Amino acid sequence: MNVVFDLDGTLIFQGQPMQKAVTEAIQAIEHQGATIYFATARPLRDTLPVLDEHFWEHNIIGCNGAMISKNKEVTHALHFSKTQIIQVLEWLDREKIAYLYDGVEEYAISDTPHHFHQEVKKLGREPGCNQALRQQPIVKLLVLEEHRHEEVKAYLKTVLDDFDVYHHNGYHSFDVVPKNSNKLNALLRMGLDMSETICMGNDQNDIAMLEAAKAAYVVGDLITLKRTSTRVSQDTLLSQLNDIATLVKQSI
Repeated sequence: MNVVFDLDGTLIFQGQPMQKAVTEAIQAIEHQGATIYFATARPLRDTLPVLDEHFWEHNIIGCNGAMISKNKEVTHALHFSKTQIIQVLEWLDREKIAYLYDGVEEYAISDTPHHFHQEVKKLGREPGCNQALRQQPIVKLLVLEEHRHEEVKAYLKTVLDDFDVYHHNGYHSFDVVPKNSNKLNALLRMGLDMSETICMGNDQNDIAMLEAAKAAYVVGDLITLKRTSTRVSQDTLLSQLNDIATLVKQSI
């Protein structure tokens, strides 16, 4: 049995590292025979600091499915066309729209300041040179001005061949990723049988994998699925993780 967890808003909250009790509950699921995966909007660089070291060698899907990692190394990454994404970045610079973009390992921030830049720096790594890093593959673009999303998306449609957008509920920002970069597609590329996979998530970028899973657990009330699912709150998270451990044990 596979068990896939989103992170922010599902297992961790307000950007804080995973609590010890949650870590232990997930380890208990693992001890029952499940294979644990994490699937997050974060790149690997920002994921490891919020996880216990026990999970650092695990399979981690990052950048909303555009990045796949194992043993603390990126093994696969989708990326934008170099010429197209550079054109987008130059337009954002001219329009003074704040952003952050992720390469395979490094990231860069806009000259236009935004408080989120400082939050990312707190995770331990300084941004790379914006002009130099944009010459390398770019996996994800985070636009930090939600109120301009219609304007940005209209421009993206004139430049990028294909792309997907994921809004971060409550964070006033949105991700732009290469087309078909979603968590479900990443899980399928890794060879998972979704009929043998339990998923837990809370946001728009989790819907596809939750709809396809054997059992779906939805944390909070930001999304509604078309299928039957188990609703979880932050207060009931630990008890639901214990229930998943029992479900895994019964399936072995």
